[in-house]
Amino acid sequence: MDRIELLTHIREFLGDAGFSVSDPCTLRLPGFDLVARRDETLLIIKALSNIDALSEDVANELRALAYLLKATPLLIGEKNGMNELEDDVVYFRFGIQTVTTATLRNHLLEEIPVRAYAAPGGLYVNLDPEKIRRLRQEKNISLGSFAHHVRVSRRTVRMYEDGMSARIDIADRIEDMFEQSVTTPIDLLKPLLMETNLLPFYKKNQGPTRELQSEIFTLLQNIGYRVIPMDRCPFEALSKEKEKILLTCVQEYNKKLAEKAHFISSISKITKKHAVVFTDKALDKKNLEGTPIIGKKELRKIHDPEDVFTLILERITSD
Repeated sequence: MDRIELLTHIREFLGDAGFSVSDPCTLRLPGFDLVARRDETLLIIKALSNIDALSEDVANELRALAYLLKATPLLIGEKNGMNELEDDVVYFRFGIQTVTTATLRNHLLEEIPVRAYAAPGGLYVNLDPEKIRRLRQEKNISLGSFAHHVRVSRRTVRMYEDGMSARIDIADRIEDMFEQSVTTPIDLLKPLLMETNLLPFYKKNQGPTRELQSEIFTLLQNIGYRVIPMDRCPFEALSKEKEKILLTCVQEYNKKLAEKAHFISSISKITKKHAVVFTDKALDKKNLEGTPIIGKKELRKIHDPEDVFTLILERITSD
C-alpha cells in the first residue's frame, strides 16, 4: 500500500469512528500527515510503510507539537526493517506509540483493547499490581507457590506486585493460575506528557534559519511570544503566549503561499488553534483560505501580543 492509499484508508476509518480529519498534507514534509479530533481527543498522525524511516529529530518535533497541542502522536506503519508489524501490538519509535492500520481501526471501530507492546525480549503486557496482590491474598497463595506456578523467582513476583510489566507468556500463566484477567490495556489515545524544559524554544542565531523566518520569530519574541520552531511541519513554528498558541506560518509571497494557507486552515479547524501567515509583503487580501495574513511591516508596529491576536480574529472573516 503506497502513502496516498494508506492515508486515504486512515482518513476513512477515522471518519467512520466519529473523528473530524484534516486534509492530508500534500507538501511532503516529514513531520506529520494528518490531524484528527473526536470531542477532546486530538490525534497527530504520521504514516510510514517502514517505521524505521522516522528519524529521532522528526520524532522529537512530533512529541513537542503533541505536548503543546495536548494531543496524542501516533505513528502508523506496516513493518520495521524487513519484519512485518503484528496487529494488536504497540511498538515504540523514539517514544512515539506505533501501530498498524488494522490495530488502530479495530481499536476505534470495534473497541478492541490493545494490551501487548513490543520491547527487547519479546512482547509484554502491563499487569494490574493491586489486583494481583488482592487475588493472591484472597486465594491464600504464597510468594513461593506463585513463583513456582509461573516459573519465576520470588523477587520477580514482588516486582509484579509493585507494578512491573511481564512477558506475555508469563502473564498467561498468571491468569491461568487466577482464572481471570490481570492485565491492563494500553491507552492509545492518551495525550503525551513531556518536560517543558525539553521544548526547543527559538534562540536568535541558533542555526540555519531563513532570513524572513528569523526576522518574524524575533519580532514575535520582542512582542512577548515564546516561539517553538517546527522545521518539519507545514507551519514554521508554534507561538505561545500564556495559554494562547498560534500555528505560525512564515512564507515569502510566492506560489506556495496559497497552498500552505489552505492546509494550515484545515489544521487550524481540527486543532482548534488559530493560524496565521506572516509574509514579506503587504497584501490587499487579509486572509487566504480563511487563514489571516500579516505583513512583516505590520508586525513591526505591534508591541502587545493581544494586538496580534485581535488582528488575527479580525482577518479570519475578512474578504
